Amino acid sequence: GINAEYGKQWYQRRVRGELEHIIIQSTQCGLLECRVDEARQEVFVNQMSGYHFTSEQYDYFLKSLQSWSESCSATLSSIQADVDNATSKLKSNLKESTEFQKKY
Repeated sequence: GINAEYGKQWYQRRVRGELEHIIIQSTQCGLLECRVDEARQEVFVNQMSGYHFTSEQYDYFLKSLQSWSESCSATLSSIQADVDNATSKLKSNLKESTEFQKKY
């Protein structure tokens, strides 16, 4: 419904804002050179400062990003379930209210 879509959009804007912040900070610190295609919502990494990282640290970094992505998906699913539950309760309450008003 409308509420579910709003919740999803809110969460996507929040995650996008956090990601944009990380990209901007990384670029300003000279750790990342990239091009952003806002129309497609894609980031193309040209170069990443890697001389500070070992291959194990890269693996840890990639696993952390994957974990973050999975956490975002799980959170979004949880929000969606909460919104669906609230919408269902609202519809039920509205139906009961309408039936009550018809009786009295």
